[in-house]
Amino acid sequence: MKQFLSTLFMLSVIFASGQQTFEVDWDQSTTEADATFTIETGDTIIWTWANQSPHDVVASPGETDAPGDFGSEIIIGTGQTYQYTFTTEAVIDYLCSVHPTSMLGTITVEEALSTQDKFEENITFFPNPVTDNVRIRSLFQFDTYRIFDINGKQVAEGVGNGTYTDANLSHLKTGTYFVKVVDGALEATVRLLKK
Repeated sequence: MKQFLSTLFMLSVIFASGQQTFEVDWDQSTTEADATFTIETGDTIIWTWANQSPHDVVASPGETDAPGDFGSEIIIGTGQTYQYTFTTEAVIDYLCSVHPTSMLGTITVEEALSTQDKFEENITFFPNPVTDNVRIRSLFQFDTYRIFDINGKQVAEGVGNGTYTDANLSHLKTGTYFVKVVDGALEATVRLLKK
C-alpha cells in the first residue's frame, strides 16, 4: 500500500508539473489575436488590467462552453488581475462587457498539449500581411526572433519584449518571409507576408 501511495504521489507531481500560467495584458489595445489562445486543462490565465479603465472578463453572450464560475466582476485600476484555471476541455468565446467590440477572444482548452505544441499554436503576427509594423504575440515571454527571406537568408532579428513585441519591417521588400521565434529550447516558425 505504501508503494502504491508513493507511486500515486509521484505521478501526480509529474502530471501537475506540466500545467502552466500565462499572463495577458487586458485593455482596449488588446486585439482579438492577442486574446485568443490554445492551452491545456490545468493551465491558468491571468488577465492584468493595463490601464485605469473599467474592465471585466466574461463569457460572450450565448456562450455555452464556459464553466459556470468563469468570469470576473468589473474591476478598475492598472495592475488589477483576474485569473482562472481551466479544468475541462472547451472552446470559450469571451470579452470585456464594457468594451465588447474591441476586447474579445477565444480560449481553446485541450486535454493534453506539450509545451512545444502550446508555444507553436500561440504565436501570432498582426497584421499579416504586414506593411510596416507587425506585432508578435505569444503566450510565452520569448527571447528572440529572426526573419529569413524565401532563400533562407537572415534579413532581420530582434529581442522579445515580454509576450508582445512590435517590430518595424518597413526596410523589407515585398515578399514572403519566415519568422523564427525562440524561447529557450522552444522554437516556432511562421510565414509572414510583406506588402
